[in-house]
Amino acid sequence: MIRKRFSKYPLLGGSILMVAGMASCDNVEPADRYIELPSVQIARKVLVQEFTGIKCSNCPTGAMTLSEIQKANEGSVIAVSMHPSGTTFSGPMGNFNLNSDEADVYYAAYNPMGFPAILVDGGSPETNISAWGGLVDAALGNPAPAEISLSNTYDSSKRELTVDYEVVFNSGYSGNLNMNLWLVENGIIGPQLSGSAWIPQYTHNHALRASLTGDWGISIGSGFHLDDVRSGSVTYTLPEEYVAENCLVVAFIQNDSHRVEQCEEAHVIQHQEE
Repeated sequence: MIRKRFSKYPLLGGSILMVAGMASCDNVEPADRYIELPSVQIARKVLVQEFTGIKCSNCPTGAMTLSEIQKANEGSVIAVSMHPSGTTFSGPMGNFNLNSDEADVYYAAYNPMGFPAILVDGGSPETNISAWGGLVDAALGNPAPAEISLSNTYDSSKRELTVDYEVVFNSGYSGNLNMNLWLVENGIIGPQLSGSAWIPQYTHNHALRASLTGDWGISIGSGFHLDDVRSGSVTYTLPEEYVAENCLVVAFIQNDSHRVEQCEEAHVIQHQEE
């Protein structure tokens, strides 16, 4: 977070003796009493939304590429796989279905010209897998206007998840921002087309399951200043078919142009992060 930090030091040498020998103290300018320390920059995290499908023959290559990008930028790239319905690449296959209403909304909004495709921080869809790494690298170079913190509480008896979020701004930001909270799930085993062959026991990761804040999030306001804080809490009940131990909450702030300005993620059951 970029905050002005000051460290108070007593004046040195003759200044101390002079002050000690005076019956009264003159006003001392702040610049003479404080030393300004360097600002601390917030780490930028990048959201990669991947359009994919279980009938997409090249999507396993896309998933592997995205995994390699995440490994090369550990902790800085958050991935969400969106499985929209109604395409030639979509499921379901028998009873196995990863489609979600939120994926449908984003597919209709961005209309990628093929699968797999990614959006980097809400930008234009990119279907050229070889270009993905460069797009992510460029996005990582952008400044982050805020930091997001998440705290998840899960009641297993009710399957009830409570997400507490906080956004702290490290600079001014004039536009409107919405908070988006998504539930994603890892380790889902099911069929996947790869090339011309079907993999019956493929592991699907970071699949978008649901939005906890509607299609485009909830407003946290506009016209932010340094050190402004916005916080809130959302409660959601996990359906029985979701494995809570494999689920995460992905949080991101997004402006009116759908540009993502910062993101964060946290396990539903947070002791898994230890």
